[in-house]
Amino acid sequence: MWSGYSTRDAAQLAGLTESAVRSCARAGLLSDGAGGLPPRLSFQDLAVLKSVKQLAAGGVSWRRIRRELTELRRRAPSSAGLSALSFAALGRHVVVRDGSTLWQADSGQMLFDFGLPAAGGEVAPMPIRREAPAPEPALGLTADQWFDRGSELEEEDPAAAIEAYRRALHLRPDCTETLINLGRLHAEGSAVEQAAEYFSRAIELDPRDATAVYNLGVVAQDVGKDEEAIQLYQRALELDPALAEAHYNLATIFDRTGDPRAAIRHIHEYRKLTRP
Repeated sequence: MWSGYSTRDAAQLAGLTESAVRSCARAGLLSDGAGGLPPRLSFQDLAVLKSVKQLAAGGVSWRRIRRELTELRRRAPSSAGLSALSFAALGRHVVVRDGSTLWQADSGQMLFDFGLPAAGGEVAPMPIRREAPAPEPALGLTADQWFDRGSELEEEDPAAAIEAYRRALHLRPDCTETLINLGRLHAEGSAVEQAAEYFSRAIELDPRDATAVYNLGVVAQDVGKDEEAIQLYQRALELDPALAEAHYNLATIFDRTGDPRAAIRHIHEYRKLTRP
């Protein structure tokens, strides 16, 4: 009897990476079954994931999608959830259509509808007036200033953030934090090979950087290299035992590969570390 989609099946059907599906589950955007062990996603979860994919394609950053949909989930009736709502991207934000009403997901602010397609149609950004481009920033910025600029741009313009981080990296090639941020942004854009390159370079510079090791594990898991991912997650936990996400991802791998005792052990550790 069908009991739901696995995270890997849901990722393939929604056109997302498996790590993006797990991230949505951990953020509470999906049903309770998506965060259980074994994770089981419903048709409604799949609808939410497809909407998330459309929002990302519409120019909304992953960080903003998670933040605004988390706030929306808090506002949405528990019996309905996000699958009952129709989303669109507007000016790099998430907006919701409820019948003839349009409102901003995170704030609930009402908006004027100037042409967003009706629910069930193709989701696309509302046409908006764009200001003339700002002058090119001075090229004499320091590595720290380019890094700060990248951090500020991540939500509004991930592509511009990547360019700012690249400039910072050119000025300071040994900055592991810049390499990790570049790797993360590429991973969120499904450029997994480039992401792995950046994480690997960070590890070469600092083999004890738990974040870089963990992120390289995420990339390995996304491309189906479970054994490599297990080794990287375990190494990350040796370096930082409080890295809850590594326990969560290990639980999903062990559950899928038929080691329920290891899966339960890691999900218990994850819950202990994330308990309020």
